[in-house]
Amino acid sequence: MATMDDNNKERSFKEAVRQFVEAHLRGTAPDIEELVSKYPEFEHEIRQKVKEFHKVDSLFDSLVQADECDFEDAAAGLELVGEKIGSFEIVEMIGRGGMGVVYLAHDTKLKRSVAIKSMPAALADDSTARMRFRREAELLASLNHPNIAVIHEIIEQQKGVSYLVLEYVPGQTLAQRIAREPLKLEEVLSIAQQIAEAVSAAHEKGVVHRDLKPGNIKITPDGRIKVLDFGLAKASASEDITEKITVTQPGRVIGTPAYMSPEQACGKPTDKRSDIWSFGCLMYEMLTGHLPFEGQTTTEILARIIEREPDWEMLPQDTPSNIRVLLRRCLEKDPRRRLQHIGDVAIEIRETLNLPATVPPVTMPSSTSLKPKIAARDKLRTTATIVVAAFVIVLSFIIVQLVSKKEVPPSLKEIRLVVLPFENLGSPDDEYFADGIAEEIMSRLSVIHTLGVISRTSAMQYKNSNKTIRQIGQELGVEYVLEGTVRWERPSEGPNRVRVTPQLIRVSDDTHLWSDRYDAVLANIFQVQSDIAEQVVQALDITLLESERHAMGSRPTENMEAYDYYLRGYDYAHRSHSESDKRTAVSMFEKAVELDPKFALAYAWLSDAHRLIYWFYYDRSNTRLAMTKEAADKALELNPELLEARMALGMYFYHGHLDYERALEQFAIARKSQPNNSDILGGFGLVQRRQGNFEQALANLKRSYELDPLNHFQVWEVGTTYMYMRNYPESERYYDRAISLAPDLSFAYYCKAWLYLCWEGSTDKARAVLADALQSIKSAENPSIIKLLVIIDVFEGNYQKALHRLSLESQDIDNQEYIDDREYFIPNALLYSRIYGYMDNKELAKKYYDEARSILESKIKEQPEHARFHSALGISYAGLGRKEDAVREGKLAVEMLPVSKEAMRGPYRLEDLARIYVMVGEFDAAIDLLEYLLDRPGMMSIPLLRLDPAWEPLRNHPRFKKLIKEDK
Repeated sequence: MATMDDNNKERSFKEAVRQFVEAHLRGTAPDIEELVSKYPEFEHEIRQKVKEFHKVDSLFDSLVQADECDFEDAAAGLELVGEKIGSFEIVEMIGRGGMGVVYLAHDTKLKRSVAIKSMPAALADDSTARMRFRREAELLASLNHPNIAVIHEIIEQQKGVSYLVLEYVPGQTLAQRIAREPLKLEEVLSIAQQIAEAVSAAHEKGVVHRDLKPGNIKITPDGRIKVLDFGLAKASASEDITEKITVTQPGRVIGTPAYMSPEQACGKPTDKRSDIWSFGCLMYEMLTGHLPFEGQTTTEILARIIEREPDWEMLPQDTPSNIRVLLRRCLEKDPRRRLQHIGDVAIEIRETLNLPATVPPVTMPSSTSLKPKIAARDKLRTTATIVVAAFVIVLSFIIVQLVSKKEVPPSLKEIRLVVLPFENLGSPDDEYFADGIAEEIMSRLSVIHTLGVISRTSAMQYKNSNKTIRQIGQELGVEYVLEGTVRWERPSEGPNRVRVTPQLIRVSDDTHLWSDRYDAVLANIFQVQSDIAEQVVQALDITLLESERHAMGSRPTENMEAYDYYLRGYDYAHRSHSESDKRTAVSMFEKAVELDPKFALAYAWLSDAHRLIYWFYYDRSNTRLAMTKEAADKALELNPELLEARMALGMYFYHGHLDYERALEQFAIARKSQPNNSDILGGFGLVQRRQGNFEQALANLKRSYELDPLNHFQVWEVGTTYMYMRNYPESERYYDRAISLAPDLSFAYYCKAWLYLCWEGSTDKARAVLADALQSIKSAENPSIIKLLVIIDVFEGNYQKALHRLSLESQDIDNQEYIDDREYFIPNALLYSRIYGYMDNKELAKKYYDEARSILESKIKEQPEHARFHSALGISYAGLGRKEDAVREGKLAVEMLPVSKEAMRGPYRLEDLARIYVMVGEFDAAIDLLEYLLDRPGMMSIPLLRLDPAWEPLRNHPRFKKLIKEDK
């Protein structure tokens, strides 16, 4: 409890701050020493804040200097009317801004209208401004989308004058359309979808617009939306941009006040999330006819952006609930909580409209060109007002930090929690039921955007564990633990009853924040789960969105017998990767949906069980794939908003057809309801990795791992991603972690051995890893481990040892994607032929090449779509001297699985083609491919090139000598 002395000190401190701020606003520098002497107990804080104020002063000095030159007499823009620039005749001035004047011009060569943008005369001699002008041209040229105005060319004349020749977009601006009359809901959604798709295309190129507003949106006479004016755009930090081309001055407030994000208004760094905020303002204005943050002055507008919420009651009554949620997420003040991908907006709106991917254009009447109406003096006055307003806002933030002991409101921080397996106090046969109750509560809590819930895989590691709450919290990185007990009672008479006793514990001090006991008939178990989740939310002081509250209260079925079968199926589905468990899961889920044909959640998991049977090669039939799709479609038909159904369909597209775009589309829809779901994040990462987006993939996979830190499979995926990116030390660290989590499984050992071969060319380290594997894994006869030992024998030149080891192994190498993404098939005969070839035993080599050919030709008849068979057949043909056939099969494999489509497996087809080229004497073609493989993510490395005798014929080639000496 605060004492009177504490309150007096607090008041004294506030008074010190007030005096300091007032002195700055009066323009008189305060006497710091006098201030300190007056309030000695706050000396350290005052001196620290003086430094911060100096930084603020410096920031806004640069802001004023940056903006003063942007506005000049509007009449100067009329000087070019009637002139000719190249083949373009200037007709009229149609607009102007801080980075240029825009004219309507006639292209005398191609007989068309164009827009020409000139650099302001006052900036023509500024090298930074010229570079920014050229940067705008480069940004526009990089964007190719039907909803983005294109650039035709850039004209550079003498004396440094430059002009951009742009697509002329006739029609009215969105600002004019909004002013004319209210927009109908469908019209708003159609316009918004096209804007979102345009901005999403820009974001995919690393371009952030930073000045989205109705005046920068054109509606053509045929109704097509065009996003204009990327003059304030910038490339994201991930893009490789020359550092000296600085598109804005540090700290400069850029954009239009009413549409600025909070971070943008304060001159802080901006990224694509600022565009998402501006889009939210646009959409709110289209729906209501009003800006979300209105005021009489710029200062008032900016202050309201920082401090207030929009008036959500102004939204029309017919605004769908999902669009309301979407708007709230776009207009989150904290960019971390804001919607992260504007592409999700397009997907959400498309589903709301129930239209195909390409939305029909919005029909609008044409309008005359917008004439400039704002005089330069007014523009300069507005700019000065923005400067003062932003200065006041930043001062306000500093004051808040001074007088507040909380750096960030708790509601803005992600709270991390784990739901441990609930202890079963009933019959041992009810274990699955207790686990299912905990899983359902976990699922309900996972819909909360500010709550990071640890995944089931990691939580289940603590089933029957004796570890303390603090140990668990430290290992999982969580702040809170929810645990409990479950007893299922089956009386001889009356309904079945369930007793659930949950308790929420704070890890830091082992404090029980909340506990309760729920006694209910089984039919009310869903209400119990919802009530527990609600109580946890209240105890953690979390404010729920309406959509989150609705999701937490869902009832998946009214048939308790069906629910029992569902829980049994879920238990089997997650026990192991064994075929018997997956098939039992299918049987349980099928009984659940037979008892309740409207049980959408059971259909979703039925789809997933079918998919896993297909994926793990237990049943690679089209019939199994069709059952996967049928169950997912049924789940979505029953509940289009069901996350598990979206995930099931997304995984069907991914694993069933390698259709990455459609998989990502489903994942994106699922992510809207559970952005912190480990499975969704992992799905994104795996698909993005196959697309070649390794940085994005790594970020999602690492986030997935954070939410599922004891899942050895997730750790292994992060390690594999680092390995492909040739960050070998990080890869080693994650592989070690995967081995420690699952020492009895082979794939992490296998990949770590390959890591040492790729990284250091160390066969000794690779052998040591495999020796540990053979001591630890369940099956000492693991074929992948044995075959890798054969390859290491070959690398070391121990051909007889390799032949002996191979003679003891009867299985062909058939590595599927579950093992290491190498996706190859090597019959033992092909390995024998290679080894005998290295030993220069041509007769035996030919014999085994022919045997391999026969096996592979049969495989291709059975599965002609598998590129790995064609690659191996090409190598067999090359060994038999059939050059044309060999190259044909190798190229066919590459065409079937190009790197541009398949960044993880495609490189192996190129590597096989390179081997074929070496075998048939096309050395330069082989080296071309090796150089390409070394310049992109993958397993190819200089140490491997030095080790593998397959490249021996290239040893004396000058290009190869240079290649293997390079430090890649």
